[in-house]
Amino acid sequence: MKPYYNINRDTTSTIDMIHTDKKREREYLFALASVDGIGSVRINRLLARFGSVEHIFEAELHEIAQLPHFNPILASRILTVRKKFTDLQKKLEELTGHGITVLFRDDNEYPTLLKSVPDAPIVLCRVGELSEVNENTVAIVGSSKPTAEAIDVTLDLAIRLSQSGFTIVSGLANGVDANAHYGALGVNGKTVGVVAADFSSIFPPENHELAVSIYEKGCLFSEHPFPTPPTPANLVMRNRIISGLSMATVVIETSKDGGAMHAARYAELQDRTVFACQWGPGKERSDGTDQLVKTGAIAFLPDQLDTVVDMLKNPDSLQKENIGSGAEQIILFENQEDPMSSNLQNGDIDATI
Repeated sequence: MKPYYNINRDTTSTIDMIHTDKKREREYLFALASVDGIGSVRINRLLARFGSVEHIFEAELHEIAQLPHFNPILASRILTVRKKFTDLQKKLEELTGHGITVLFRDDNEYPTLLKSVPDAPIVLCRVGELSEVNENTVAIVGSSKPTAEAIDVTLDLAIRLSQSGFTIVSGLANGVDANAHYGALGVNGKTVGVVAADFSSIFPPENHELAVSIYEKGCLFSEHPFPTPPTPANLVMRNRIISGLSMATVVIETSKDGGAMHAARYAELQDRTVFACQWGPGKERSDGTDQLVKTGAIAFLPDQLDTVVDMLKNPDSLQKENIGSGAEQIILFENQEDPMSSNLQNGDIDATI
């Protein structure tokens, strides 16, 4: 029988080996996430085919190129990044040194609700004082140019939800998003902002001070560890994270082509509850929320915010029933275009925020 100290040393060696393997896996994932044109969906396909991220980089070019939604160009980019491992290791260390927490999906700190989304980011960057985002989260989204009534409803709902212990999630955009953050911050509540670029490119730039306030009282998330502009496509994809972080998405006011409609669609695809404020006939910038109500969102009137809060506090009671006026329940966006189509082809950034 080996002496006790040998057993202890062997155990330590095993732990060190596991730690080293884990570190290497993270570095490989980080390298894979750096490849242009390779998002979380394609990375999941690669992992399903090759079994591990290390095996992906050991594959032959033709093995990758022949996969669905891949081609020789993407395959060559993946294999070329092997030459950049040392630089990417330094980049990962550099991010950590600047106070950016880089999360991977099997990390305990990776938000639980987002982790269950099939196209959740492989790499998720976080800054701020809020180190844990639990399941008690609600997204509030809407028009970047809301009416005065919509601003009042946004602030009121964010305050009530914050006082009830919910974390408010939004996209740091002007209008409804910004006021959702302000409402939470005003009562010292928790709030999360999801950025469509890297942390050095807050968009819109006039909300930089708001981003700092969120950093101090909550946190900011970005799936972009490398310099990335807030392109229309990135602004749309940011919405899947907003809804993915949240048990429910509340749309205050939006037009049919507004960015909040993307968040609502993602929420429905993620099997999350969608609420939509019902403003009544002819109300400015309410055709989007009217459409959501017609296609299955839970409707509420501007004076029914307590009912919304009560339903969210008792998630088992959430049913596809309207608490405003009645509406036919059909599949969300059954006859709508894909959110990435018309607006993005026209380069319309306003339609994504």
